[in-house]
Amino acid sequence: AYASSWLKCWHPDVFCAALINSQPMGFYAPAQIVRDAQNHGVEIRPVCVNASRWDCTLESRDGNDGRLAVRLGLRMVKGLSNNDVGRLIGARANQPFVSVDDLWQRCSIPASALVELAEADAFRPSLGLARRDALWAIKALRDEPLPLFVAAARREAVSVAEQNEPTVALRSMPAGGEVVEDYSHVGLTLRNHPVSFLRSDLVRRRILTCADAVASRDKNRVEVAGIILVRQRPGSAKGVMFITIEDETGPAN
Repeated sequence: AYASSWLKCWHPDVFCAALINSQPMGFYAPAQIVRDAQNHGVEIRPVCVNASRWDCTLESRDGNDGRLAVRLGLRMVKGLSNNDVGRLIGARANQPFVSVDDLWQRCSIPASALVELAEADAFRPSLGLARRDALWAIKALRDEPLPLFVAAARREAVSVAEQNEPTVALRSMPAGGEVVEDYSHVGLTLRNHPVSFLRSDLVRRRILTCADAVASRDKNRVEVAGIILVRQRPGSAKGVMFITIEDETGPAN
């Protein structure tokens, strides 16, 4: 316990990456580990087809505080296999991917794996493709490139697109929708906390934030709303359930 506390105090970036890479374990899911690390000044970077490896890794960052940034690993993408990730990392070893089509031709991974990467928003950080744009680009692909284009790509030493799709301007996904998709496909979000989108309605209903509830005087009856992190019902508690919830201001027991 002392060693873990020392590591979290002096190296919260390392502590965060190690905990996520050791999942599943303990009471807290990666979403809570990441949010706690952010609250302690750790920079968390999203899953990226050109930067992420299987596990979460540490990357250099600007600043003189000696801390490193945590890059979320491809292990976070739900449904993505280790074998597909291995082919992706091996294919990009010499040069980063420049497009969805380039990744598809060089990696030889099925289109279904590309969809999982797109739904996890893994094309946005380096290629600038939002979820909908990446999914649109994937619609034109199959599981295997045509042999003619594979031969042309090898001859030219550059990916050759099988077809030139017209540019389509897709409507941007609402901020709340992005957060829902983050939780659905990565298990956490680096955007706003989900409860923050409901705050104006909760204020009208006089429901307190977790921070305000924790700061309230003892024996005051309050209403609070948040995402449930932990439920415990010990046999000795006479039916009482202990719950830890979280909103954009922090956790409350």
